[in-house]
This record gives sequence, C-alpha cells and structure tokens, in this order.
Amino acid sequence: MQRTRFGQLDTTDNRARRRRGGFTLLESLIALVILTATVLAVGSAISASNQQSIEGQKQILAAMAADDLLAELCALPYAELDTHNGLDQAIGEMTTLDGLTPYPDTYWLVGRTVSVVETDMDTGGLGVKVRGMLVTVSAYDENRTLSTIQAFVPEPAS
Repeated sequence: MQRTRFGQLDTTDNRARRRRGGFTLLESLIALVILTATVLAVGSAISASNQQSIEGQKQILAAMAADDLLAELCALPYAELDTHNGLDQAIGEMTTLDGLTPYPDTYWLVGRTVSVVETDMDTGGLGVKVRGMLVTVSAYDENRTLSTIQAFVPEPAS
C-alpha cells in the first residue's frame, strides 16, 4: 500500500476508482463525433427549410405577377390584345403594361410572358361558338415556369 499526498492509504480499489472518475480520450472523441453529426443534421434541416420557404415565396409572387398582368390585359380594348402576344418581361425587369411603373424589388426573382391566340370557344351543349382571344400569362424564374393562368376574352358584338 502507498500513501497519497494527504497521508491516506491508497489501495488498488481507490486507484481504479480514480482512473474511472473522468472521461477517456476515446469517450471524448465519440461524444465529439455525435455532437458534430447532430449539429450538421440540424444545420442541413434549417438550410432545406429556408430553401423551401424561398420557393414558396417565389410561387406566391409568380401567381400575383401573372394575375396582375392578366388583369391589365383584360382591361385593354379587344383590338389591342393581340399586340401584346409574345410580350416577355425578363426576370427582375417587370413593369406595368405602359412601361412606366416598375414592379417592387420583391419581384426580382420572377419574369413573365404573354400569349394571345384568337380562338372559338364552344359553349357546351348549347351548340354556340363564341369567337375571342385566349390570353395566357406565365410567370417564371431562371429554372422553370412557376405559374400559368388563362382568360378567354370574347369578341365584342358588332
């Protein structure tokens, strides 16, 4: 038996207990690996959530931008509708139809296009065809079309 620094007898059991009192290097490394994996998983989940939030915002902005342009087009005289066929407002460059009022900066991720096609619409079981213009507005980002809406504008009676 040996004496400790304070004069107590040191038995083998006491020395074994003292050795087990702290963490070993291996236990510390395993805890560090588990902690790192947890932090990376949480960080990845937050990043994915943020990306989904941005995509949702783009979808909403695209639907609003397409709806705004369609409303402007439907307010025009019928004879002017086909002059806007092929209109393309690039991403971040949207304005009102007159070109005077730019859209707010929140629309910087969205662009939109217009298609105007003269067509006849069948009224179903009535056997009546109505001549008019099918106006299609699509809003897009750099990768894909986000929103597409259509309206049929009937030709005014002559």
